[in-house]
Amino acid sequence: MSSPRSWRWLLFLVVLSVLAGHLPVAAEASAPRGNPPRPQLVEPAQAPYTAKILGQVALNYEPQMSPEARDLDFLKKIRLVKKLLRIGSLVELRHLSLALLTGSDEVSWEKLRTRRWPQGDKVGVLISLPVWVPAQARRVITYAGFEKRWQTVAYNLPRPSGYVWFAPNLAQINDKAHYRPERTQVEMNSKFAPLAALFLEYIFREGWYDPARRLPLVVVRAGEDTYAASAYSGPVEAECLSFPDDDGDDFTAQVIRQRYDNLAEIHHGRHSPTSNHRLGLALDLNDFNFSGVVDGPPNPISRATRQYNRDAMHKLDARHLPGWVYRSGKWVGFRLPQEWSYFGFHTDWPHFDVGTR
Repeated sequence: MSSPRSWRWLLFLVVLSVLAGHLPVAAEASAPRGNPPRPQLVEPAQAPYTAKILGQVALNYEPQMSPEARDLDFLKKIRLVKKLLRIGSLVELRHLSLALLTGSDEVSWEKLRTRRWPQGDKVGVLISLPVWVPAQARRVITYAGFEKRWQTVAYNLPRPSGYVWFAPNLAQINDKAHYRPERTQVEMNSKFAPLAALFLEYIFREGWYDPARRLPLVVVRAGEDTYAASAYSGPVEAECLSFPDDDGDDFTAQVIRQRYDNLAEIHHGRHSPTSNHRLGLALDLNDFNFSGVVDGPPNPISRATRQYNRDAMHKLDARHLPGWVYRSGKWVGFRLPQEWSYFGFHTDWPHFDVGTR
């Protein structure tokens, strides 16, 4: 006959086994499930050579892959992309693209996007990219055209050019634990697409392995002359930070909730004739137009000293790009915001491109 001590020991083992059976489930619940989304062309038949390169340079996803292993994989794929594109530096893509527009009156994405490279790929492609977005973010279609004013695009809606995500609540933006993996669509130069896709997949993959590194890339812009969201969306409200000044290093900020007549007031832009955006060779990441705040929109065109502390800005508002994003952009070969001024002493923080010389 079993003693009371034996029964207690048996009960302890049963409880222990039940707990052990539940522990892995709890750990799995905090990690993304299924296969990660991959960069892909929306219409691969338009650019089969580009589609083939995208398949060859996909990043590795392995169980418990270390940060060092992820970086080495990324650097290896960067070298492979440049080899497959037959370029040494990214600025060569600008020169090749301008050559396709020889004889044109003005550099225009609307003209370039319809042309083809010698191997047959269409220059302008629509690419689908994996991104992290806040829990309640909603999709917003953007439109593009060869117009002098973004308002013309916002009201006439010439043609869809992809979409962005709208997340108005700052608390949800900073709540990385509840981000969800999604996709964004953006137009770009097909020769630039493998490099841009690799960079953005690297950013996404970091969040796949480390929730603290999840970056809400709710806006990705690339190939455009002039773009805007629809002016017919109706009124919206959005939150962002407002600082005491627009040129200092003071991090004391308050959350401002602003009302806008429509989403086009937040999502719009017109690029200069010399811009790499007009060649589909630039990326704007989390670029917004929030009026009524002081140096507060994520990654503004700014002269504020505080903007150089990217990690502190990211901690206050996760839409600000952290320092490691700029480091990885430099690995790809992008011209970084710190390396050029938009005008005067203002730095164009959301902008990554192939350079001009």
